[in-house]
Amino acid sequence: MEKSKYANPIPTRAPRASVWSFAEEVASNLGYEPGDPIEPIVAEIGGKISYDNPIDEDVPETIRVEPNSSFEIFLPSLTSAARDRFTVAHELGHLFLHFPLVQEEHPGKGMRATRWVDLTDPDLERCEWEANWFSAAFLMPARDFEAAFNSMSMPEIAAAFGVSQKAVEIRAKSLDLM
Repeated sequence: MEKSKYANPIPTRAPRASVWSFAEEVASNLGYEPGDPIEPIVAEIGGKISYDNPIDEDVPETIRVEPNSSFEIFLPSLTSAARDRFTVAHELGHLFLHFPLVQEEHPGKGMRATRWVDLTDPDLERCEWEANWFSAAFLMPARDFEAAFNSMSMPEIAAAFGVSQKAVEIRAKSLDLM
Protein backbone atom coordinates (compact mmCIF):
# COMPACT_ATOMS: atom_id res chain seq x y z
CA MET A 1 0.00 0.00 0.00
CA GLU A 2 1.55 3.28 -1.04
CA LYS A 3 1.27 6.35 1.15
CA SER A 4 0.66 8.61 -1.85
CA LYS A 5 -2.84 7.13 -1.90
CA TYR A 6 -3.41 9.13 1.29
CA ALA A 7 -3.35 12.87 1.89
CA ASN A 8 -2.60 14.55 5.20
CA PRO A 9 -5.51 16.05 7.13
CA ILE A 10 -6.43 19.63 6.31
CA PRO A 11 -7.31 21.98 9.21
CA THR A 12 -10.73 23.59 9.39
CA ARG A 13 -9.35 26.67 11.16
CA ALA A 14 -12.66 26.83 13.04
CA PRO A 15 -12.61 28.41 16.51
CA ARG A 16 -12.36 25.98 19.43
CA ALA A 17 -15.95 26.68 20.52
CA SER A 18 -17.21 25.81 17.03
CA VAL A 19 -15.30 22.52 17.06
CA TRP A 20 -16.76 21.74 20.50
CA SER A 21 -20.28 22.48 19.31
CA PHE A 22 -19.79 20.37 16.18
CA ALA A 23 -18.41 17.45 18.23
CA GLU A 24 -21.39 17.52 20.57
CA GLU A 25 -23.74 17.59 17.57
CA VAL A 26 -21.96 14.61 15.97
CA ALA A 27 -22.13 12.65 19.24
CA SER A 28 -25.83 13.40 19.57
CA ASN A 29 -26.55 12.47 15.94
CA LEU A 30 -24.73 9.16 16.45
CA GLY A 31 -26.74 8.44 19.60
CA TYR A 32 -23.65 8.59 21.79
CA GLU A 33 -24.23 9.34 25.47
CA PRO A 34 -21.35 10.25 27.82
CA GLY A 35 -19.74 7.09 29.17
CA ASP A 36 -21.17 4.83 26.44
CA PRO A 37 -18.80 2.42 24.72
CA ILE A 38 -17.30 4.09 21.65
CA GLU A 39 -16.44 0.94 19.68
CA PRO A 40 -20.03 0.29 18.48
CA ILE A 41 -20.16 3.83 17.06
CA VAL A 42 -16.97 3.18 15.08
CA ALA A 43 -18.39 -0.05 13.65
CA GLU A 44 -21.75 1.56 12.89
CA ILE A 45 -20.15 4.25 10.72
CA GLY A 46 -17.96 1.86 8.75
CA GLY A 47 -14.81 1.78 10.83
CA LYS A 48 -12.58 -0.77 12.46
CA ILE A 49 -10.25 -0.55 15.46
CA SER A 50 -6.97 -2.47 15.46
CA TYR A 51 -4.78 -2.83 18.50
CA ASP A 52 -1.58 -3.51 16.61
CA ASN A 53 0.47 -1.30 14.36
CA PRO A 54 -0.11 -2.10 10.71
CA ILE A 55 2.97 -3.26 8.87
CA ASP A 56 3.12 -0.18 6.65
CA GLU A 57 2.54 2.37 9.42
CA ASP A 58 5.36 3.63 11.59
CA VAL A 59 3.42 4.85 14.62
CA PRO A 60 0.31 3.88 16.58
CA GLU A 61 -2.57 6.26 17.23
CA THR A 62 -3.33 6.66 13.56
CA ILE A 63 -6.46 6.78 11.44
CA ARG A 64 -6.40 5.68 7.84
CA VAL A 65 -9.50 6.67 5.85
CA GLU A 66 -10.11 5.13 2.45
CA PRO A 67 -11.56 7.19 -0.42
CA ASN A 68 -14.94 5.45 0.14
CA SER A 69 -14.93 6.75 3.78
CA SER A 70 -14.33 3.35 5.39
CA PHE A 71 -11.61 3.71 7.99
CA GLU A 72 -9.35 1.96 10.44
CA ILE A 73 -8.04 3.33 13.72
CA PHE A 74 -4.76 1.88 14.95
CA LEU A 75 -4.13 1.88 18.70
CA PRO A 76 -1.11 0.73 20.67
CA SER A 77 -1.70 -2.50 22.55
CA LEU A 78 -0.39 -1.29 25.92
CA THR A 79 -2.45 1.79 26.71
CA SER A 80 -5.33 2.18 29.14
CA ALA A 81 -8.98 1.98 28.18
CA ALA A 82 -9.42 5.66 29.09
CA ARG A 83 -6.51 6.65 26.84
CA ASP A 84 -7.85 4.49 24.03
CA ARG A 85 -11.32 6.11 24.27
CA PHE A 86 -9.82 9.57 23.99
CA THR A 87 -7.65 8.45 21.06
CA VAL A 88 -10.60 6.88 19.23
CA ALA A 89 -12.65 10.07 19.68
CA HIS A 90 -9.61 12.09 18.57
CA GLU A 91 -9.34 10.01 15.39
CA LEU A 92 -13.08 10.46 14.80
CA GLY A 93 -12.35 14.18 14.99
CA HIS A 94 -9.98 13.78 12.05
CA LEU A 95 -12.66 11.80 10.19
CA PHE A 96 -15.46 14.33 10.72
CA LEU A 97 -13.45 17.56 10.66
CA HIS A 98 -10.62 16.95 8.21
CA PHE A 99 -11.57 14.16 5.82
CA PRO A 100 -14.34 16.19 4.11
CA LEU A 101 -11.73 18.85 3.32
CA VAL A 102 -9.33 16.19 1.97
CA GLN A 103 -12.12 14.80 -0.24
CA GLU A 104 -12.78 18.29 -1.55
CA GLU A 105 -9.14 19.16 -2.22
CA HIS A 106 -7.87 15.70 -3.26
CA PRO A 107 -10.76 13.82 -4.91
CA GLY A 108 -10.20 10.07 -4.97
CA LYS A 109 -7.63 10.08 -2.17
CA GLY A 110 -7.91 8.77 1.35
CA MET A 111 -6.46 10.42 4.43
CA ARG A 112 -3.87 9.33 6.95
CA ALA A 113 -3.53 11.19 10.25
CA THR A 114 -1.33 10.36 13.19
CA ARG A 115 -1.05 11.97 16.62
CA TRP A 116 2.75 12.06 16.30
CA VAL A 117 3.23 14.86 13.78
CA ASP A 118 6.10 17.05 12.74
CA LEU A 119 5.46 20.09 14.92
CA THR A 120 7.24 22.29 12.39
CA ASP A 121 4.20 21.86 10.12
CA PRO A 122 1.63 24.36 11.45
CA ASP A 123 -1.25 22.78 9.47
CA LEU A 124 -0.66 19.32 10.94
CA GLU A 125 -0.21 20.79 14.41
CA ARG A 126 -3.51 22.68 14.01
CA CYS A 127 -5.24 19.46 12.92
CA GLU A 128 -4.05 17.79 16.11
CA TRP A 129 -5.41 20.62 18.23
CA GLU A 130 -8.75 20.46 16.43
CA ALA A 131 -8.96 16.67 16.88
CA ASN A 132 -8.18 17.05 20.60
CA TRP A 133 -10.91 19.69 20.97
CA PHE A 134 -13.33 17.39 19.14
CA SER A 135 -12.44 14.43 21.35
CA ALA A 136 -12.89 16.35 24.59
CA ALA A 137 -16.32 17.70 23.60
CA PHE A 138 -17.48 14.41 22.06
CA LEU A 139 -16.67 12.45 25.24
CA MET A 140 -17.40 15.22 27.77
CA PRO A 141 -20.15 17.52 26.45
CA ALA A 142 -20.11 20.86 28.24
CA ARG A 143 -23.54 20.73 29.88
CA ASP A 144 -23.12 17.17 31.19
CA PHE A 145 -19.54 17.87 32.23
CA GLU A 146 -20.43 21.03 34.15
CA ALA A 147 -23.21 19.21 36.01
CA ALA A 148 -20.82 16.41 36.94
CA PHE A 149 -18.11 18.89 37.92
CA ASN A 150 -20.48 20.56 40.36
CA SER A 151 -21.51 17.32 42.05
CA MET A 152 -18.68 14.78 41.75
CA SER A 153 -15.01 14.34 42.57
CA MET A 154 -12.38 14.24 39.79
CA PRO A 155 -12.04 10.44 39.97
CA GLU A 156 -15.84 10.05 39.83
CA ILE A 157 -16.06 12.33 36.79
CA ALA A 158 -13.27 10.42 35.04
CA ALA A 159 -15.09 7.13 35.70
CA ALA A 160 -18.47 8.50 34.59
CA PHE A 161 -17.10 9.77 31.27
CA GLY A 162 -14.60 6.94 30.78
CA VAL A 163 -11.63 9.27 30.50
CA SER A 164 -8.44 9.89 32.46
CA GLN A 165 -8.29 12.33 35.35
CA LYS A 166 -5.86 14.40 33.26
CA ALA A 167 -8.53 14.68 30.52
CA VAL A 168 -11.02 15.82 33.18
CA GLU A 169 -8.60 18.47 34.46
CA ILE A 170 -7.91 19.81 30.97
CA ARG A 171 -11.62 19.90 30.09
CA ALA A 172 -12.44 21.68 33.36
CA LYS A 173 -9.76 24.30 32.71
CA SER A 174 -10.86 24.79 29.09
CA LEU A 175 -14.45 25.38 30.27
CA ASP A 176 -13.15 27.86 32.92
CA LEU A 177 -14.38 25.65 35.77
CA MET A 178 -10.94 25.63 37.44
